[in-house]
Amino acid sequence: MTKETIKSHSIHIQTLTLIYKFRYISAPLLAEIRHINRTVAFRTLETLYQKGLLNKRFDKSYKLLGKPASYSLSTNGINYLKDHLELNKNYAHTHYKNNINSERFINESLDILHTNIILTEFYPDTFTIFTKAEMTAYADKFPKPLPHLYLNRMKPDDNLPNFYMLDILTVQDKKVIAARIDKYIKHFEAGDWEEEEHPVILLVLADSYLEREALKIVETMKDSNYIEDDELLFMATTQKALFSENKNIWTGNNKELQVL
Repeated sequence: MTKETIKSHSIHIQTLTLIYKFRYISAPLLAEIRHINRTVAFRTLETLYQKGLLNKRFDKSYKLLGKPASYSLSTNGINYLKDHLELNKNYAHTHYKNNINSERFINESLDILHTNIILTEFYPDTFTIFTKAEMTAYADKFPKPLPHLYLNRMKPDDNLPNFYMLDILTVQDKKVIAARIDKYIKHFEAGDWEEEEHPVILLVLADSYLEREALKIVETMKDSNYIEDDELLFMATTQKALFSENKNIWTGNNKELQVL
């Protein structure tokens, strides 16, 4: 096996593993993660698609919207990874539905990946960020459904929160948002978190109106459950703010903008 073949195999495994963690990817996002040209990223994904290791979602409407194709692991891709890595069986099984998932689910998955990129760039060498792929193995520790991302501060800080659970709720209405907040309240009250410090809950909303409404719901639920502000903290922002170049975007109980 030549050095070029070994390098190509390594890149393919890395790319497939990344897609395994986030479910879906696009060439622009892969280019952003790898700091490579979009054409190179596209060729990498297309090569894996031609090998039968990826599914591809693209139709004429995408071109009109300027939307790139999305890629996910095919059945062959899952089996290929199983031959090279130890995968969580429960999470790996969810990938068998990749080819039939809704556009809404795909867009949410891409938003999660984009959010991960933003947080990594804003806070270099600060957090270890886990996806559902890793959280599944510790599912009893987390609320159901699992958060989209879990952030663990690499070096504990006495003055800042060290754990965060993040949900992207940009396509949800107030009832769904309230139900998700209620899940976090119940998770806190159950005392399932093993650490002394319960994670801060981060909510990414569609717009500033829903951000304000979400924080109102939080306060109402905490009051009705006799939970003090310093016991359980929620922070919210909008997707537009998250994807801006400013990291001072999170609104908490004191309504002041904060960083993580």
